[in-house]
Amino acid sequence: MPSHQKKSWVNSGARFCVSCVITLACWAVWLVLGLTLAGLTYIALSRDLPVPAFLLRRIESELAASGFELQFGRARLDPTGKVLLEDVRLRSRQFDDPLLECRLLYLRHDFWSMLSAQPSAMEIQVEGATLQLPAMLSASGTTEPIVSNLAAHLHYEHRLWQVGQLACEIGGVRVTAQGTFSAGATGRRGERPFILSDLSGSYLTTARQLVPFLHQLEAFSDPSLQVHLRPERVDLLLTAAGVYEPWGWPVVTGPLVVGTTLRTDQPGLQPLRVQVTARNVNYDNQLVAERLRANLRARVSATEFSGRALEVDLAASSITVAGENLLGPLVHADLSAWPAVRAGARLLLDGEFLSLQADAQLAERSARLSAEGRVGPDLISRILTPRTPRAATYFVFGEPVWFQATATFTPGWKFAGVTSRVAAGRVDSHGVKVTAARGRIDIKGTDFLAYDAYAEIGGTNFARGSYWMDFASTDYRMLLEGQLKPVEISGWFKGDWWPAFWERYFAFPASPPAASVDVQGRWRDGSLSNNFVVARGGPATVWGGDFEHVGAKIFIRPGFVHAWDIDATRAASRQRVTGSFKRTVTPGVRDGSRFEFDFTGNPELRLVGRMLEGRVDDILAMVAVTSPPDLHAAGVIDGRETLYRFTGRATTPLHFLNFPIDQGGVTGMVQGTDVKLEQIDFQAAGGTGRMRATVAGSPGERRLGFDLFANGMKLNRVLHAYEEYDALNARRPYIASPDTKFVRKAGNSQLDFSLSAQGTPGEFASFAGSGNAALTGAELGEINLFGLLSQVLSGLTLSFSSLKLDAVRTSFQLKDGTAYFPDLKVTGPSAVIDGRGKYSYASNALDFNAKFKPYDQPGSLLAAAVGLVMNPLTSILELRLTGPLGDPKWSVDFTGPMTSTRPGDQGKPPETEKK
Repeated sequence: MPSHQKKSWVNSGARFCVSCVITLACWAVWLVLGLTLAGLTYIALSRDLPVPAFLLRRIESELAASGFELQFGRARLDPTGKVLLEDVRLRSRQFDDPLLECRLLYLRHDFWSMLSAQPSAMEIQVEGATLQLPAMLSASGTTEPIVSNLAAHLHYEHRLWQVGQLACEIGGVRVTAQGTFSAGATGRRGERPFILSDLSGSYLTTARQLVPFLHQLEAFSDPSLQVHLRPERVDLLLTAAGVYEPWGWPVVTGPLVVGTTLRTDQPGLQPLRVQVTARNVNYDNQLVAERLRANLRARVSATEFSGRALEVDLAASSITVAGENLLGPLVHADLSAWPAVRAGARLLLDGEFLSLQADAQLAERSARLSAEGRVGPDLISRILTPRTPRAATYFVFGEPVWFQATATFTPGWKFAGVTSRVAAGRVDSHGVKVTAARGRIDIKGTDFLAYDAYAEIGGTNFARGSYWMDFASTDYRMLLEGQLKPVEISGWFKGDWWPAFWERYFAFPASPPAASVDVQGRWRDGSLSNNFVVARGGPATVWGGDFEHVGAKIFIRPGFVHAWDIDATRAASRQRVTGSFKRTVTPGVRDGSRFEFDFTGNPELRLVGRMLEGRVDDILAMVAVTSPPDLHAAGVIDGRETLYRFTGRATTPLHFLNFPIDQGGVTGMVQGTDVKLEQIDFQAAGGTGRMRATVAGSPGERRLGFDLFANGMKLNRVLHAYEEYDALNARRPYIASPDTKFVRKAGNSQLDFSLSAQGTPGEFASFAGSGNAALTGAELGEINLFGLLSQVLSGLTLSFSSLKLDAVRTSFQLKDGTAYFPDLKVTGPSAVIDGRGKYSYASNALDFNAKFKPYDQPGSLLAAAVGLVMNPLTSILELRLTGPLGDPKWSVDFTGPMTSTRPGDQGKPPETEKK
């Protein structure tokens, strides 16, 4: 065969072989495609395909590498590429209890990863899952469910997990979630390892920390938690129909909403801000907040169930605490040192703004609270009335009160005390009208102390000082100093004893005095009141006497008064009274009042009468002074007995029973209704005298008895004194008569007399008594009375003036307005006149008989000789004096001696004549 034929045959054979191969290949492809189409048609029509064994083994190996074992009841392959596992149990090799129990678990894998035997979950769906804490790690020793009724749809793409939906229950809280979160670090070839490898370690730690709080979530009613996931953070929103005593706190709330955002892109503690809104919050039935809004700033860990609260801001429409409604409160609390809390608040209470600060130790239940602002009168009344009803009436405010206060509560919320500053306007303090007050107030236990205080009462009264009170015993003490009328605080004293004392013994009718007051006692028992007052002021009325200025120290309580260091002045300080007194009253005892006093001074006598309540008016009526005398009186006046002593000294002219006295002093006593003037020393008419007197008898029947001794009085002054007495006694003005020649010459004559008498004070004619008188050193011939006698004797060729009569002596008796002189004798160097008679000072009439005897007295030999010649003549010469004292008349009677006609009987008082 030729070569070209061989070549052609070879080519034809080759073409046939290639054609066969191509035909075979085409049939193979069609066969594969047909089989594939048949398989795909089967897969599409079938929903229950077995999971390839190599894939299950791959999954189990991956789980085993992470320390987990997977158990399931049935596994199927979904035509869409999902692996369906039923009754899944995922268990850690460390524990017998499963960590995850799931009714259905869907896993979707990438096709090429399945062919490469490197499966990577791209989508996961879970239904009816439960996450548990093994019994070995549980505090209860039993398996604790952490998450139950879990249904979730997760999708993994581009290293991010997308949560399409998630719903579960955690401790009774319904949880829903959606969003995206980061898958974390990459594995080999940049692909994501299985998710359980990331969660296996942190889940157990988190679950173990979460379990103790799950039971406390039972306090939430119908709770729901919404979670929105983002790669860098988690947004949380918790809602509940109410909360009842969470974590053991006595708190009950209405509908509640809590929102927050948690950072997840940084390790460790991260800042956290929580917003809380509640319709109402009730804390231990003591505090109720309406429409509460709160912001909580804290630091928490995204990987550990731990954190620490830092600050809280609260706002509410109102808060009711202790029965008071606080409007619009704003609260800021620092919780960084929990359970130590520092907080501040601003609020509106009864229309007044308040600012509050608190430092509290919640663990030991102690606190320190500070407040500043104003409180209304109604609020103060509502607080004080139920708690301290006795004290409430002393703090009835008419205007808001500004204050700064700090209160302390010891462990157990026990009230320990308050320190404060207060400024108030009008206050009705149990009837005491305070117009303004300010000061500091401390309360410790039951002790109330107001100090550094200032108060105004009635506009003109003001005081500074302190006030202390024990709320338990109602003991109190006030220390005040200022300008104060004591009667203005009468409302602080039970009964009327306080104003009665001041109005009777120390009254200040005009301006209030400067006073220091120490008042103490017990409000519930007025008998325990002890009060010290130091007062200085005027004008004032002291014990009935009016003074321009008064100073005194006084101790007063019901039934007892002691005043000392009394210093009262008047008449531009020319009159002054000093001393002390005590007054004691025995309640329920008749005549149970006792008054002890000791006074020294120079008040005018009418003032003394008022101060002694009229007890010595009859004595004072006997005396009239030109300037107040120096007096001292001390003793006791009580309802059953009066006994006190007194002394007086007048250094200026005065009148006693209308007789003028130059100066004098008296010492006496008052016993009962009797007045004894034990010693009266005086100077009058140029001489001196002494006197004792007694005033006795019941009022209206008083009797004055006295003994009077006077020596060395000058006759000229005695005559003027008598003229003055006569004028005053007749109630006519006294005009001194001009001095006669005799009066001028009688300036050195001396009158001595004594008198003892009794009578009615002020009625001179009623006095009865006796006395003696002697006048020496006078030229009696110069007296008008004896000048008339000289004229009568001259008619008988007898020269009276030549006889030089210079002395008069007599005794006398007083009775029925008449002075009787039974033995009047006028003597001189060479003659004597014996007489007797009477003088009626009621009619001013004289009726005297006298015998003139010249040379009757022993003298020179010539006088004796003349007397022998004259006596026979004068023995029959009888003289008679009649008429008024201002116009006397002498006459001569030759009828016989006095004894025969009894002309001198008129010189004896009536009872003597009867004898």
